[in-house]
Amino acid sequence: MLIENGLHLRLDVRHELAKLDPSVHVRSVPDRLPVSPRSRLYKTEAIVLRGLDLGEADRVLTVLTPHLGKLRVIAKGVRRPRSRIGGGLEPLGRVDLVLALGRTFDVVTQSQLLDPHLGLRADLHATAAAWYLAELADRFCEERAESAAAFELLGQGLTALDAAPSIPARDAIARAFELHLLEAMGYRPELGSCIECGAEVEPGRNAYAAVAGGVVGPECDHASLTAAAISTAALKAMRHFQRAPLDEAGRVVMTRPVGREVERHLHATVSAVLERELRTRDFLDEVSRIETVTPPAAGATSVLR
Repeated sequence: MLIENGLHLRLDVRHELAKLDPSVHVRSVPDRLPVSPRSRLYKTEAIVLRGLDLGEADRVLTVLTPHLGKLRVIAKGVRRPRSRIGGGLEPLGRVDLVLALGRTFDVVTQSQLLDPHLGLRADLHATAAAWYLAELADRFCEERAESAAAFELLGQGLTALDAAPSIPARDAIARAFELHLLEAMGYRPELGSCIECGAEVEPGRNAYAAVAGGVVGPECDHASLTAAAISTAALKAMRHFQRAPLDEAGRVVMTRPVGREVERHLHATVSAVLERELRTRDFLDEVSRIETVTPPAAGATSVLR
């Protein structure tokens, strides 16, 4: 369309020039530029968020790309045993794609697997946590809107989960991912100053207002903001996750009560922003209940109580 519109503009200009100068030959510009099949192809890196089977052999994939945002593409024949493009198109995989422009969905013509995140498939809790991160990115990102920050965060989050040695470490990574993604999407919770009066919040009797987006000091009205009490340990953990690199989140392991409190506050924030509940959250909660909680790994730097 860009070439075609540009061509029409050139034709209009030449028509105007022809009125002034008969030596200008409008027919010297073709009606349409020849379109090479290669010009309909483009390449992008992507993380596969989810897939939906279509017909007997095809699959519609939702992928997240750094510069084109979220895309829905079709992988034709991918479910056939001898498919040449099926190997790297499983959910949670990081791939290089060559796509052809299509009417409804762009079509996958080639794929190269960059990182399958195999460790995520070997542990049920790791799988559930990874699905949760993928759904978060899916819900926050718009189709065909630049999303480099979300793409990089999801890649870092999946890599960190892949290497995490325990459930507490993966829980910490999930909480850090929530905070970093909220910030990248323009919804950074205020954790340093009271959102009502602006005063610096000190350890003590504070509250957290999920809908309003931040912490409320003891001198301000909690009830009007539908705020819930927040412990000093939970506030400390959230502040740490907000400022620390995502790949370091798993080194700080929270005790179960603190972890559950931080989880409640951040889930309330995410739900308020998205105005919906995430389907993978219930699955992750159920898996967390049935899995045996392991002690902090040897590489953990501290335990927040």
